[in-house]
Amino acid sequence: MTQAATLRPRRGEPPSGLDRLGRLARDRRVVFLASLTSVALVWEVLGRQRPVFASYPSQIFEAATRTLIPDVLPAFADTSAGFALGFAISIVAGVAIGLLMARSRLLDLMLSPYMNALYATPRIALIPVLILWFGIAFELRVTIVVLSAIFPVIINTYAGARAIDAEHIDIGRAFMADRWQLLRTVVVPASLPFIYAGVRIGLARAMSGVIVAEMTASISGVGRLVIDYSKYLRTDSLFVALFSLGIVSLLLTAVLTWVKRRTMPWAPEDPR
Repeated sequence: MTQAATLRPRRGEPPSGLDRLGRLARDRRVVFLASLTSVALVWEVLGRQRPVFASYPSQIFEAATRTLIPDVLPAFADTSAGFALGFAISIVAGVAIGLLMARSRLLDLMLSPYMNALYATPRIALIPVLILWFGIAFELRVTIVVLSAIFPVIINTYAGARAIDAEHIDIGRAFMADRWQLLRTVVVPASLPFIYAGVRIGLARAMSGVIVAEMTASISGVGRLVIDYSKYLRTDSLFVALFSLGIVSLLLTAVLTWVKRRTMPWAPEDPR
């Protein structure tokens, strides 16, 4: 009998303490809670030494009870309105443009130079011009979100539509499918993994873009709130806004993952 066999529990025997510990170590929730608790404890100890610069979890929690409802939530309401509209436009227009460029050689040649140039241009460099065109309120948020999110969607949709196996197209044509039927039943389903990858990248870029725009030019929103808190050294309230922003980003990512599972039931589960 090998050494590995001797370490394996026999049938009918209760698992040993080491076996239970190994199972807990492989449980995602246990690992996450252990990591979160460790970071919070270390932060609490170190943050109390220099609270102005780092604050600490208990002080941040106390600040959340004071600022979350009167300050942070109204700021998120201002930010989310422009973000939601801009992100919806980015998804619809980005998928449509990506599919059209992939299926039309003429559109590909016409639009590719502009796509590459705008995608490589930093969004913050466009903010002064966008302020002149759209002002500093709702329209600026929508525009910066679209410019931040639409290009990853276009590029990934284009790549997915171009990567389809030619045999799948030939099979569809053999069944007398027209261009619209090929697009709906072959091209779009095969491109969905790439589309969701582009939407996920666009989500992160759009969130950072709208916050930077608010920090630079807006008179309201989460970005402006962050600037105000840092200006007056309200570090605990600053972390409340930042943590709220992180939680909202996680929720949006979770919603996107749920939609992906509903629309792509054949896709393998994410091992994470």
